[in-house]
Amino acid sequence: MNDLDLMEKFRTDVPPPTAAVLADARARMFRAEPRKARKRWVWSLIPATAVGVVTAAVAFTVVGVNPEQPEQREQQPSTEAAQVLRLAAAEARREPVQPARPDQFVYVESLVAWGGAEASANGDLKDGKYIPPVEKNRRIWLSADGTRDGLLRERATDPEDAADPTSLIHENVPLPVQGTPIPAYLRDLPTEAKGMREWLYAGAESGKEGGNPPDVTAFIKVGDTLREQYVPPASVAAMFEAAATIPGTTVVKQVDLAGRRGVAVSKVHHATRHDLIFDAASYRFLGEREVAQKDAAPFPAGAVIGWTAQLKVAVVDRAGQLP
Repeated sequence: MNDLDLMEKFRTDVPPPTAAVLADARARMFRAEPRKARKRWVWSLIPATAVGVVTAAVAFTVVGVNPEQPEQREQQPSTEAAQVLRLAAAEARREPVQPARPDQFVYVESLVAWGGAEASANGDLKDGKYIPPVEKNRRIWLSADGTRDGLLRERATDPEDAADPTSLIHENVPLPVQGTPIPAYLRDLPTEAKGMREWLYAGAESGKEGGNPPDVTAFIKVGDTLREQYVPPASVAAMFEAAATIPGTTVVKQVDLAGRRGVAVSKVHHATRHDLIFDAASYRFLGEREVAQKDAAPFPAGAVIGWTAQLKVAVVDRAGQLP
């Protein structure tokens, strides 16, 4: 079965979800399970850009992770993962649209945690020193049409970390427009699953976007798009419906992110698991997480490589204004 056949099957075999269907699906998905012993996570995320450069959005980049065996491409998405994404799509369609004028700004508040590694004397990150992450509250204002300068404020959430002079604290960092304007309010994305799937995979086959396999690139693009931009509800729903057709996804239940109980739809590539996390009750998008699946220096198996927890997305009149 090819991707288009899979898309057609996905669109025609599943009836529009009613309130009763959504409630029944939630009950099946989150049936009580025994809790496992809580692990002490190590957080780290390595920005794709050079150290010290402030960017409007942080792209997840895995460093020093190599596969032992070639990855097997699965032919179908997990039924359970597809169900979570369809429920998320149904809920997204219920959200009202936040209108925005071209001269306004998209405001995003989130919690973020990332670290990295200091290269060894020979420049090898695998032999380098692990740099622990610092959890921060991040507030960013980005131009709706991309033509106006933005603003970033970022501060450690722990008072001890905030007082540490080595912590990267951004009080009022201007984000000037450089080159081609990049709108933060995405008005023109597809609003149906087939067109959105084509958009997610655009450039993936050629390896232009990140150099990962197409399915991995498309999956990661979902989080990259939602992280610090405003996407209208119809396009968010189409994105989740399209993601439900990406092969090789699974579900991780009982995820805690910024104190919120969630469920993750995940895709593993090499030694890293990429998570898109949704609220366990409402299926609203909460954020992202990356987890090391085995020892891959400098990250030990089970370490959370990095995470973001989206708290609020709004439209405001000027950079620095709170909604």
